[in-house]
Amino acid sequence: MTVDFDHIIKREKRKQRLVTSGILLVAVGLILGVGVTAVKQRMASQYRAAQKVAMITDMIESPNVTSTSHYLSESGLFNRRLKSDRFKNIDGYLVKTAPLEINFSLFSVGYGGGTQLPITVPISKTKTIGAFNRENGEKLPLFFNPKHEAIKKANEADTTHESQTLADLQKHVAEVAISFKEPMTYAEIQAKIPDNLLINWYWLGMASNKLSVTDTIGKVIGINANEIGQLTDTPGKSGRPTDWTSHNYPDFVAAVQAAAATRKFNSSGIDIYQDALQQIKTYPTLKQAKFSGIIVSGRTENLAQLDSQAYIYATNVGLDAEVLPYIAPTK
Repeated sequence: MTVDFDHIIKREKRKQRLVTSGILLVAVGLILGVGVTAVKQRMASQYRAAQKVAMITDMIESPNVTSTSHYLSESGLFNRRLKSDRFKNIDGYLVKTAPLEINFSLFSVGYGGGTQLPITVPISKTKTIGAFNRENGEKLPLFFNPKHEAIKKANEADTTHESQTLADLQKHVAEVAISFKEPMTYAEIQAKIPDNLLINWYWLGMASNKLSVTDTIGKVIGINANEIGQLTDTPGKSGRPTDWTSHNYPDFVAAVQAAAATRKFNSSGIDIYQDALQQIKTYPTLKQAKFSGIIVSGRTENLAQLDSQAYIYATNVGLDAEVLPYIAPTK
């Protein structure tokens, strides 16, 4: 009997190739499986980081803005976008504003298009500088520091007294940013603001006097009030962002501390988060805190009277809404 060694060798080689190929396929499958699992776990971690960015933004730099949801608007394997629909409370009228968008990937977490810095342009009637959202063109209320070391710039905003112009806008509600001549305590603000206006947001102000209004547009630090214009001072809550309450001052302090540790935004050599950190070190509790301004909302005929108040340095109008017969304003 003749043995065909060539045939046997070729057959064994084919078997070896098949075994080797099978091992490679299994190995590649395992590697891909491990890799995909690792990517999913990493993206889940980055999603939580993006949520924390959104929560800090909601807590400390969302003047009269409330987020209603956090969801993925774009969901790729390596790049995703967290989106939050947002509204303003204009004396009980919910007015939709630009969304908050947080882009995140395997190695970074950053803002999306909805949080780009506003544009500043002259308002045609008054020639003063106004700020407008890049995404939807809405007018943003501005705050002014009476102690700012003024350096006149071409795009600098002059102090405004816009609330008085609302006398000509009938059957509307609006929001107005009020800048105080001197910082006031929470109790002083409650005593000063007329009962026919709703306080929506409390501006922390600036420790530094070097930043002008245009230096801080879109990056003002403060705390939103609850639906009746009040803040709470409940200590001992968890430091986790998911447990924060938007109108609780100790949670606001925790959010400022978290922002100062993780974020940077320099304007004219001043980091606004470090500046805010300096402020809360001076004002660790609501009873001690002093605020440099507030956002109020109400009927336009009531807002028009604000510029006559002695404690007010400037007023600047934001959004408005028409009063409808079937929705009564809060105030």
